[in-house]
Amino acid sequence: MKLRQFVAIGLAMATATAPILAAGQQTASISGIAKHEAHKPYTDYTTRARNVQTGEIAGTATNADPDANFAIGNLPPANYVVELLNKDGKVVCTEGPFDLTRQLVKTDVDISCNKVPAAWWLLGLAAAAGVTAGVVIANASPSQ
Repeated sequence: MKLRQFVAIGLAMATATAPILAAGQQTASISGIAKHEAHKPYTDYTTRARNVQTGEIAGTATNADPDANFAIGNLPPANYVVELLNKDGKVVCTEGPFDLTRQLVKTDVDISCNKVPAAWWLLGLAAAAGVTAGVVIANASPSQ
């Protein structure tokens, strides 16, 4: 086999396998802001990404940004919650989960644990409707 043919076959194989190798090494990233839960100085806080399935901390970022922005990169694709920690290492707030298996980049995370999730509103409405129905039935007079 001539050297040119050998090099051509080698280049063809490298070109064909490069996307397969790159696909196995995809990483995810998550970023956003922690201004609603952190207090100045924001640099006293740390954010970290915890894998929901395994419970392991996959990435950590200190908030060196004066505007409370954070960014955690090089995460394996998975479902994550973002935890905000104070300077003593205690969790102040948790936001998520975020699915980084289909969307590898999440840039709009707003750590704001004072907001009431929509599911809680729906649960409250369902409970109120159940109480109202019970009161109406209890107060209904029997037909004579």
